Amino acid sequence: MKILQLVTRRQHRGAEVFATQLSDALVSRGHEVVVVGLYPPPAHPLEPGEASTHDVQGGSAGRWPSPSRIADLTRYIRAAAPDIVQANGSDTLKYSSLVKRLSPRRWPLVYRNISLASYWLRYPGQRSWVRWLVQPVDHVVSVSEESRADFRRTYGVPAERISTIPIGVPIPRANGTEPRERLQSLANLPQDARIVAHIGSFSPEKNHLWLIEAFAGILRESHGTHLLLFGEGSLRPAVEAAIAEKNLGAHVHLLGKRPDVAELVGGADLFVLPSKIEGIPGVILEAAAQGVPAVATAVGGISEAVCDGTTGVLTPPGDREAFVSAVVELLGDPQRRHGMGEAARKFMIQRYDLDRIVTAFEELYHTLTGAVTGA
Repeated sequence: MKILQLVTRRQHRGAEVFATQLSDALVSRGHEVVVVGLYPPPAHPLEPGEASTHDVQGGSAGRWPSPSRIADLTRYIRAAAPDIVQANGSDTLKYSSLVKRLSPRRWPLVYRNISLASYWLRYPGQRSWVRWLVQPVDHVVSVSEESRADFRRTYGVPAERISTIPIGVPIPRANGTEPRERLQSLANLPQDARIVAHIGSFSPEKNHLWLIEAFAGILRESHGTHLLLFGEGSLRPAVEAAIAEKNLGAHVHLLGKRPDVAELVGGADLFVLPSKIEGIPGVILEAAAQGVPAVATAVGGISEAVCDGTTGVLTPPGDREAFVSAVVELLGDPQRRHGMGEAARKFMIQRYDLDRIVTAFEELYHTLTGAVTGA
């Protein structure tokens, strides 16, 4: 089967990372897969290990589609002649929908819904516009049950055209003390440091400024704790200013984007995610796969990735006192923390192993391509 995976751009962010992992796994099963970026890639693009790549040419990104980008993507899909196209979140919906409407050849279109659609309604008429865009989509795949239910409520998609297939992540082998030693070296940490990690783009929904406020409280109770922030984004200067204002520079470390972050997080004592909104966060699953429990806010599909009290702790969104208390308690109880980490890894293997998720996508693709061809 020839599969086209459309991503916003070939960047190291959740939707793109998973689409690339999925693509490589599909290639290993004998499929031909190309990862197509809508917009120009960053300086250090995400590179698949097995799948091929292509970047669309056209005008600048914006609310409304670029005619030149639509034309270039249309030409590419016509020449590539894929058996199926999957659009992975963000702007990929509007471009793939418009191109399918313009295409004389029939091909199934899957849209992968990666968040809570209702959260992103920003301007008048947006709901009607997106409903129109969703019409040519053959099937919507949501990353969590919460995301699926929200998408149905928001855009009125029939139940038979939408399902849930969560993110899958590779299950790594245990690496002993290596990830911790690498983290200590990377951030120049003392040997006895308690390490709390966060991974995410510096954007409003990831709630970095709130996390900095919370960490000030954590540090008052747990003096040897260090917070490691992985990622980049437009809010980084504001986060740096907040760190300086609270004199936290010796304990908060901004480590940027790193392709090896999924391995490095295994060296942390605890993973934290105080997001305002999430579909299902791959970063929590990556931490769990390494045996690292999480403290997170109970928003979106996070409750499907963290079993409260078993694989981590969930706190009410915005409740800084509960969040601080949960982090401090787990840092001070290595036995409980270790038990949660082991439970998190087992839960990951049972529910989110990448191989299992790839099979679910493969079965969906076969169903949709059979329906189009009449097989």
